[in-house]
Amino acid sequence: MVVSLVSASVTIANTVKVAGKVSQLYLNAPANKLPKPTEKLKAFAKTELLQPGKSQIIQFLMEAKDLASFDTNSTSWIAEAEKYTAKLAASSANLQQTTSSNLPKELMVEKFNKVLVPPVEINELKK
Repeated sequence: MVVSLVSASVTIANTVKVAGKVSQLYLNAPANKLPKPTEKLKAFAKTELLQPGKSQIIQFLMEAKDLASFDTNSTSWIAEAEKYTAKLAASSANLQQTTSSNLPKELMVEKFNKVLVPPVEINELKK
């Protein structure tokens, strides 16, 4: 069973002079406990080939796991509590519509057991 955390219906309008058909959803997530990129492509959708001036409604679905990062200390995928910002764009160079929502408390999405632990400690790369 798939549980959606966020479902957004968006009207995509072609405001340029050439036909197009792709829209992307970028997510900016809090990086308090776990390091994360500033923005990350999380979903995309294709409209029909939209001619200039035409529009279409599309839907983006995001699950809890789409917000999560892996925490090696707890061996689990965690979505941190705080503000998440979603940006809609035709490309990463053209971020336009922005909306945000708060996750009131930390959410453990999936937990793993340490089964194959290496005999020596691994030094993780940090940014």
